[in-house]
Amino acid sequence: MNVPIDVGAGLIFLVSAAVGYAVHRHTRATSTTAPPTGDIGVAFTAGSVTLVALAFLFGVSNPPNTLEPMPSPSQSQPVTPPTPSPTPVPEVSPTPDPDGAAGQTTSPAAAGSGSESPQQAVE
Repeated sequence: MNVPIDVGAGLIFLVSAAVGYAVHRHTRATSTTAPPTGDIGVAFTAGSVTLVALAFLFGVSNPPNTLEPMPSPSQSQPVTPPTPSPTPVPEVSPTPDPDGAAGQTTSPAAAGSGSESPQQAVE
């Protein structure tokens, strides 16, 4: 399987590896032990710091994902218009009764005579 690596990212990695190797060689040359040994920890840290610094300076970006299909115009979804909101019904405030009985309403059947019940008025 091939992993695509951007040219800029590859160059940054190679430069950081070269810096790490150069630091390792320098620490081995200045070593005071009987067989000269280099400090691998310092070399690895120098290479990592170089890698992070160059990545921030040159702004390595993610390549576009080629696995996801691009939407074609023939596969576009139909646009549905938004549903209209219901028209607000104005609130009707109760009108005061001219007789002074506030809050009481009279039905049309009971409006004929005051002594009849609504059932008697229908008959």
